[in-house]
Amino acid sequence: MIKRIYFLTSEIVPFAESYHLASFSKEIPVVFNERKFDFRVMMPKYSFISERRYVLREVIRLRDMELQFNNETIMASVKSAFIPNTKVQVYFLEHENYYTNEAPGLYEEQPESKFGRNAWRFGYFASAALTTLNYLRWKPEVIICNDWQMSLVPLLIKSNILDKSYFEGVKILQILQSKNLNSKYKIEDYKNIGLTEFDSALIEDGDKMDCVAAAHQICDHTLVINNKEDLLETYKADPAFKRLFKDSESKITTYNLENESPEEWQKLADEIIRIVEKL
Repeated sequence: MIKRIYFLTSEIVPFAESYHLASFSKEIPVVFNERKFDFRVMMPKYSFISERRYVLREVIRLRDMELQFNNETIMASVKSAFIPNTKVQVYFLEHENYYTNEAPGLYEEQPESKFGRNAWRFGYFASAALTTLNYLRWKPEVIICNDWQMSLVPLLIKSNILDKSYFEGVKILQILQSKNLNSKYKIEDYKNIGLTEFDSALIEDGDKMDCVAAAHQICDHTLVINNKEDLLETYKADPAFKRLFKDSESKITTYNLENESPEEWQKLADEIIRIVEKL
């Protein structure tokens, strides 16, 4: 039975919340923790998160880690805290400039900027989250990438930027909870992160590619969560995804989230377990 799961997300209640992803990212780890999984969680350390209020502490092993980003070696540091009133530990990736957006505008771009802010900071997050595993000396059996923000994780795993051999045998579950126009990064942004191989069929308007679509091709399975809307149909309304999803129906599952009750979170956890056990 799979026990080691790495859960990557951009927001968690109560640290940061802009849409229902945050509740999901709190409740699902709680369920897995209660079921005795080795379930590790990481998110960005936004500037508005109070270190004093949530008792964030340095993780000595994860201080000043060397990682490859923007075609150079840089340093990254991680702190940790527990989700209040739970036993779920969360790792927080720091950066003095990348995570300064305020909720609910966590993903607002800067139109005047030459580079895409989301591509830059979530590319940094993906690289650091994967590098962290080496410093922890811990190899997950499954990596869960929560929504579009985490889509650069599988792309980096497939690239030659990191040690691909470390991730051999690791399965990747893509969970989609929204469709956001910000997921379409410029090809130049991908190149700045260090990614150089692109599926020409996914490139739109000559210079953009949806990171969700690119990640979907690499992930072992995609779970689409319908929350008050048929998200799968929303994706299929996009011509690029209509073709892509039609060609990969066997690795797509949908789940209708009826409410946010404890019983519903347990049922959703059961579905996730069912999926990962078959990967």
